[in-house]
Amino acid sequence: MSETKRKSKKRIIKIIALSLAAVLVVSIVSAGIVLYGRIAGVMSVKQVAEELYTMNFQQDYHLDKALSAGIKTKQDLMKFICDDMFFGYQMKSGAIRYACSAFSTETSDGQKLVGRNLDFESIETLSLYTHPDGGYASIASADVSIGGIGKYAGVPFSSTEGKIALLASPYLCVDGMNEKGLSVSILDLDMGELHHDTEKPELFILVAVRLLLDRAANVDEAVGLLGKYDIHTGHGWTQHLFIADADGNSVVVEWEKKTGKMNVVDSHACTNFALSSKYAQEHPRDMCERYNIITDWLGEKPQNSPQESMDLLKAASVSYTQWSCVFHLDDFTVDYAIDHDFDHIYTFRPEDY
Repeated sequence: MSETKRKSKKRIIKIIALSLAAVLVVSIVSAGIVLYGRIAGVMSVKQVAEELYTMNFQQDYHLDKALSAGIKTKQDLMKFICDDMFFGYQMKSGAIRYACSAFSTETSDGQKLVGRNLDFESIETLSLYTHPDGGYASIASADVSIGGIGKYAGVPFSSTEGKIALLASPYLCVDGMNEKGLSVSILDLDMGELHHDTEKPELFILVAVRLLLDRAANVDEAVGLLGKYDIHTGHGWTQHLFIADADGNSVVVEWEKKTGKMNVVDSHACTNFALSSKYAQEHPRDMCERYNIITDWLGEKPQNSPQESMDLLKAASVSYTQWSCVFHLDDFTVDYAIDHDFDHIYTFRPEDY
């Protein structure tokens, strides 16, 4: 072999080696970034009270990927989470069912508030702070029992396994608000799943909550986003969304099972019946005692302080209310009462996570 060919061969080998080294370095750096975000998120989990935890989520949870994944059911959602977050390791899942209450009000100086009771069987509360690139920061309540997480599911938050599993929490949020003052909450309606097929992209109800918190600044934007998708609940129940903003607007968004038509009802209160139904519009006081409690209170007292809003949540609570929260839409603050303990209120701002 000539000297020229030997030098050329060595040069090619050197280029290949450098290229492989560069690929390896990029792979290591990329893996480090991913693992750093996950480790930082896991390390941020703090126990505030016996059944109240906080978490600062510091990793990209790939919302665009979730929106294009065709998620129609809880099983689809859990598969997406496990493939995306846990390298394919499959988590077990729990029920999704909420007999809840929500309302909007304002203080005497015009500050907008949203109150929300989460009524369900024994679960722990995770208050989650997210701040995605290209999206709005939000504070939301995650029902991680959906992912089989928590002491009642045998996977305590305090355990290493439990903390790692909390990386699924951005897609398990059932109420929250974002930095723009947009609030959204899921509430149940009745038995029977929603599965719409109008050739729009698919949107599972829990992913809808994440979409609105990340990308809607007000009620109009939220309704506009929802109108672009076919909605699915996929777990045996129909649900609707209570949405409010810092401008004082609040609506209930519902979907007709047969046609997929989206109905938007202006309302400052929401419980567990379809406000858009003809019977409910004609006989609203026949539908739900908790709804009557809220509307009577707001009718007599349209302005409420944060404490008075929490008092209203207490009045509308039931024996199995797991958490009660008041979202301060103007200053991005939330108050929690846990497990019917209204004597102890926990207040969180972004810097507390």
